[in-house]
Amino acid sequence: MKLQPVYIIEELEQLKTVSDPLRAKVLLYLIEKAYTGQQLAKLLGMARAKVHYHLHELEKHGLISVVRTELKNGIVQKFYRAVARGFVPSEKLLPYVSEVENYYRERTLSVLGRARRRAINAPEEAFQIPSSDRTYWPIIMTQVEVKMSKEKYAEWLRKFRALIFELDSQQEENGDWFYLTTVGFQTNEPSFDPVDEEEER
Repeated sequence: MKLQPVYIIEELEQLKTVSDPLRAKVLLYLIEKAYTGQQLAKLLGMARAKVHYHLHELEKHGLISVVRTELKNGIVQKFYRAVARGFVPSEKLLPYVSEVENYYRERTLSVLGRARRRAINAPEEAFQIPSSDRTYWPIIMTQVEVKMSKEKYAEWLRKFRALIFELDSQQEENGDWFYLTTVGFQTNEPSFDPVDEEEER
């Protein structure tokens, strides 16, 4: 099954469904690959019945689907997969500020949680550096705070997304796998003290 790049969420009930913290986590796993309810229950450390309830809700609202079934010990196992790599509320849902905000907040937290698990499970060599020159490192850890207009920030993000698409288009059959995650959002105030240019040197 080929995933759509983006699925536009048209109904308020769909938006409420994916705004649930647990469903946001489940959906993130199912964007990556197909899982059974039992596999997801194990990954999430939860009862199968609870996970199956959430899978049913996501499937009912057209956000996931069964991509294959397997017979195991006389029981049919369903493998679920997200219908798209990304989910975006439609223009008509934007007035539902609270639901849209909850969706993106939960999505951000799920992405960060998944990145943490990926870092924990990464091979040792992933964190070994080849030299003291950072420009040669196949690893990045960055936090930055900037002060600018929303329009200017959104314009920069468009350029950044174009770089991500460029990165994706340069994949090599015999290369190594790398994982990159990015989150960025507005904050109330900075957490970092300003760095004096003299200190930076």
